[in-house]
Amino acid sequence: MSIDFSMENIKKCLCMRCPVQMESQCVKDKEKIMILMTQQDLDSPMRMDEERVPGLYCSTGKAICKDINTHQICRCNECSVWMGNRLDKKETSKYFCINGKAK
Repeated sequence: MSIDFSMENIKKCLCMRCPVQMESQCVKDKEKIMILMTQQDLDSPMRMDEERVPGLYCSTGKAICKDINTHQICRCNECSVWMGNRLDKKETSKYFCINGKAK
């Protein structure tokens, strides 16, 4: 099982609006970088990569930000990436941010 790390999936991902990440300063800082990157032209040296994207953990694995609140409710099962890849039918669980990517 492999979820594509793509701009299409990044746009569908709910992680940025997930209660687990909402209060994280690290996530907020990475979000600012993502906004800057999306405003750059195609020849820009800035690229989307796993260290810069605070989300899509079903693809990338555990969160790099350590100040996320894993006591909050995860929304992975509401995500169109989850639904589109039928993660409810796979050997997987929510909280990819702490358990790692989908298998």
